[in-house]
Amino acid sequence: MERSHHFRHPGSLLWRRVTAHWKNQRDNLATVVDWVVMLYIIVPGLLLGGGLYRELWTSPLPGWVQFLPLQAVVGILLLMFSGRVLLFFEEADTLFLRQKREWMKGLMIGGMAYSHAVSMIKGLIISVLALPILVREHEITGTALMTLLAVTVVCAWCANLWTAMIRSRYKGWRKHLMTYVVRWLSFGLLTLLVTFWLQSYVVIWAAVLLLLMLLFFLSRKRLAMQGTFLADAREDAKTRVQLTEKLLVQAVGKPPSIRSKTWFMRKSGRLFKGTAEKRLADAGLKAILRQPESLLLYVQITLVGIPAVWLPPLIIKIIVYAALVLMMSYWLNTRWALFAKAEFMHVLPFTNQQHRAAGIVAVRALLAVPAFLYSLVAGLTLFQGVMGWLAVLALTVLALMVAPSLMSWPVYKEEKRQPQE
Repeated sequence: MERSHHFRHPGSLLWRRVTAHWKNQRDNLATVVDWVVMLYIIVPGLLLGGGLYRELWTSPLPGWVQFLPLQAVVGILLLMFSGRVLLFFEEADTLFLRQKREWMKGLMIGGMAYSHAVSMIKGLIISVLALPILVREHEITGTALMTLLAVTVVCAWCANLWTAMIRSRYKGWRKHLMTYVVRWLSFGLLTLLVTFWLQSYVVIWAAVLLLLMLLFFLSRKRLAMQGTFLADAREDAKTRVQLTEKLLVQAVGKPPSIRSKTWFMRKSGRLFKGTAEKRLADAGLKAILRQPESLLLYVQITLVGIPAVWLPPLIIKIIVYAALVLMMSYWLNTRWALFAKAEFMHVLPFTNQQHRAAGIVAVRALLAVPAFLYSLVAGLTLFQGVMGWLAVLALTVLALMVAPSLMSWPVYKEEKRQPQE
């Protein structure tokens, strides 16, 4: 913490903290990056990237560019101009600087200006990379291009400052919900302006003027906010250590969140009734779905598989459908194997045959949703009317009866080899 009497004005303190922030970021990178080695990567990368960028200007654009509407390009630019507002507050400032209101305001004004400048520079770099698409594909040049960039920058500035105020004022789900609402509102406004009035410069520059007035109003309101110093300091600390967190996560992995109670299927009764195998399958199914990583991957594979079955032609569609069903079944069998091999399972009086039978029941139940969705897409795109629905039913039944038993064999085959070795 730097005492205020070491500096003549708030600007010198701001400059000290900005330079300290960048030095800290450089030191963090130096812990995982050898700059001499990086030169051998960066220099060829720049040469290769420069050649590819030149081809975007001189050669025909890739085919996928025509499927990228202007609204999507502008949305990506808005995302690149977005960022957090860093006020350069520290918790120790409550002992000294908080008593000097003018110094606090000076830091806040300087921090907002710094954050806006950083977000603008970052966005302009990405905009330069996107110029071939904007100019050659969408024919936006000259005044239209400058107008588009101006309204995107100012819209992002307003959203950045507004979300920073929300993070300082609110907590929990309200903070996240209001932040998402502000971001989507900014995207919706920008999309509306680009879609209907991009060539009407009067409307666009009027919108820029109104957004600048909104930015000025938000800045004044931010300076007048009371009782948010500790929240501001915590948000600043989170922003400053973002790079460190990313580096640590890549090195040691993200620690799992610990919950005293599960949030999924908390009060569910038995899903299967009857034999011991079904009771074991009930416990295994819930254990798999209650793991956040397994549940997320289960949902992702299911959702990604729908367009993968829908889009290809006839023969490829059938191959993709079969591959997805078998892949999902094999992955679910591996999840079941991890559950069955857990240490606490050794104290339960279940035989290997009961474990395998219970695994087939659990995998079949988990496979029901993706198998039905894949069969629905495949059946209704291959056939029409009643034949399509009959195909859906037949494919679903076939997938559930064959795939779990078939794909459990490789898993249990590996288990048999391990004791022999």
